[in-house]
Amino acid sequence: MSFLIRTLLLLLVACSFTRATCPESDQIHCKNSDRCTRIRYICDGDNDCGDNSDEDSTLCRYWRNSDCEGNNAKCLRNGRSDCITFSHYCGLSDPPCEGPVDPRLCQMLKDEKIQDIDSIVLETPTTAPTISLATSPSVFYSAEDFHEDFKRQLDLTIRHKDCPQLYTRIGDQCVSVFFIGNLTWLESQAFCQAIGGELFVVKSDLSNYIALLQHFNDNQVTKDFWIGGMYVNSSTGWQWTDERSIQLGAPIWAVRHTPVCSTRVVTSPSFNVTREANDGICYHYKQAPSEPLTGNCLAITYEHYYFASDQECWTRKSPLCVTPDEHPKQAY
Repeated sequence: MSFLIRTLLLLLVACSFTRATCPESDQIHCKNSDRCTRIRYICDGDNDCGDNSDEDSTLCRYWRNSDCEGNNAKCLRNGRSDCITFSHYCGLSDPPCEGPVDPRLCQMLKDEKIQDIDSIVLETPTTAPTISLATSPSVFYSAEDFHEDFKRQLDLTIRHKDCPQLYTRIGDQCVSVFFIGNLTWLESQAFCQAIGGELFVVKSDLSNYIALLQHFNDNQVTKDFWIGGMYVNSSTGWQWTDERSIQLGAPIWAVRHTPVCSTRVVTSPSFNVTREANDGICYHYKQAPSEPLTGNCLAITYEHYYFASDQECWTRKSPLCVTPDEHPKQAY
């Protein structure tokens, strides 16, 4: 057998043992086969792999956390605390996320295969070259730039000549976009009252909500906020803190992806007949609030493009306050 043929055979054998790549970037190989499942389906309660490796009890003990919902983990980075996906958490660097995530989970995602958590071997990190601050003017520029950007954010979120201290003008209201806060829903309500306001509620004509979304978009706001809505009970449902009922569905509620699809129904107003929409197409998206509820308090989050969603009341977000008066007051 010639040297060329032997080489080709060796290459073919080597290729046959090479790990296949899942067709989509948000997928991962199951433990005992080349079958792929989506990363967000890990520990969601369904045996998506068929071998139950995505629902392994030991893996799920490390995967699930009390800080964030679903396929998210808390990332402490650059003075911020945000809930982001595991893939995003593990992919960030310079600086990386700090938080409760076991590094073996990140290694598993990097290996692109579900594994027994105790069998995962961490790669030895390489040492990055040291850069002297004295020879890196960009470091000093970044610090100065950060200071100016932070001052600009303060001017646009908690300062305005026509509003009381800690408020800015958004539309016809004085709103405190207290993005540096990190409070529970009850703490946020108490904070707003302490600075002479209440948690933000959406007006019936949506005018203040539209103005708020435009303000967030114009000023690149990325924090999550508590607003003045909560689930009271099964008979009252969702209610604003001014005791108005909160209409479910469009236009303020967020849309969430669900691992299990479901059909939707429509009711004919003329004949009062309920039927499945679009010939029973199964959809993977549902509009908040969740069933069962994720939480009893209302928030608008960057993840959901500042549409409203039900959240656990004890989780921490920034308070969004508004003065009770319709017209801004001159600050003294």
